[in-house]
Amino acid sequence: MIARLLRKRLHRPEALRLLVRDVLGRRGPVLDNRRHLEEAAQWILRAQAATPDDGVSGGYSFEDGWIASYPETTGYIIPTLLAYGAYAGAPAYRDYAISMARWELEVQLEGGGFPGHFVDRDHPPVVFNTGQVIFGLVAAFEATQDERFLAAARRAGRWLVSVLDADGVWRRFDYLGQPHSYNARTAWAMVELASITEDEALLMAARRHLDWACAMQRPSGWFDHSSFSAGTPPFLHTIAYTSQGLLEAGLQLKEPRYVAAAEHTCRSLLERIAPGGYVPGTFHPDWRPAAGYSCLTGNAQMSAQWLRFYSVTGDRAFRDGALRVNAFLKSLQDCTTTNFNLRGAVKGSHPIWGGYLFGTYPNWAAKFFMDALLMEEMVQTRPEACIRCW
Repeated sequence: MIARLLRKRLHRPEALRLLVRDVLGRRGPVLDNRRHLEEAAQWILRAQAATPDDGVSGGYSFEDGWIASYPETTGYIIPTLLAYGAYAGAPAYRDYAISMARWELEVQLEGGGFPGHFVDRDHPPVVFNTGQVIFGLVAAFEATQDERFLAAARRAGRWLVSVLDADGVWRRFDYLGQPHSYNARTAWAMVELASITEDEALLMAARRHLDWACAMQRPSGWFDHSSFSAGTPPFLHTIAYTSQGLLEAGLQLKEPRYVAAAEHTCRSLLERIAPGGYVPGTFHPDWRPAAGYSCLTGNAQMSAQWLRFYSVTGDRAFRDGALRVNAFLKSLQDCTTTNFNLRGAVKGSHPIWGGYLFGTYPNWAAKFFMDALLMEEMVQTRPEACIRCW
């Protein structure tokens, strides 16, 4: 453990304070949602400014500092910034989001896919990453009507169709060459694109994968193949990718089977929220916790889904669980530190030495945190409406 802490540079002063804070179980104040949202949005803009391009840094880590831009997560940050700008009445966020989308056009590969991982080295196209960029391109097109964004999204969609196997599974060009049920979120991106383009090939491919993902669900609500690699317990992060893809694609397609599959998982996880809002970071197939830490990204993703289900069903259990989780997350976001590498950020794990991105503040944690709070604001003030948390 000591060697691991040293390797991650958690002995440095900026990290040591946070390490001690987590050891002692200290939390920060839970402030108004608007304050927490503003701090997270400002941190995302600093993450963009920390790179030599218009992409968003993958995050800040004590080991490496600011990481290179990440096409995948920059892609789905775009709709979150657009939504936040509209919510806050701050049109400058739209400009930042569109600059991110223009950067995505620069890194798209010749075949239409988008590179996996960070841009500080060459990477082949990856299925999941490509799907997440489609969200940003579609959102940018809807905001600007700039055909370049839609054309790039079409190329990405055609590439995804071309590499899908006949049984509805992506194996080629996906992580480790293995099937992943969390590509339900990729299929959802294809559904969003098809809603604009009316491309039947996209819809058919998306449905084939979503049907396969449903077939991977066990009676407990658990999804097989929801982890990054076979034989390891999945993070709540990837479980949430799976259920959210089915939920949102199902609502868009008016397909009750997909929505019901997502609801089964979401209700199972409601039962795993501790009174203080803590949710374990990984699980076994019977929903026994497989870790003693919390994956904060997954917490935020699930909160947004629970609030989405509350807006659809009116079941207050979804709302109450989400509010507990949101309060837990807000207590872990530092909105007052003078260290602007960390102010407004959301760490990968709580405590910080947990197994999900040890010692790192990933940009996607801040993105999903913002989604969860925007959803909370929406259901608390206008229960009949719902933002599109892409």
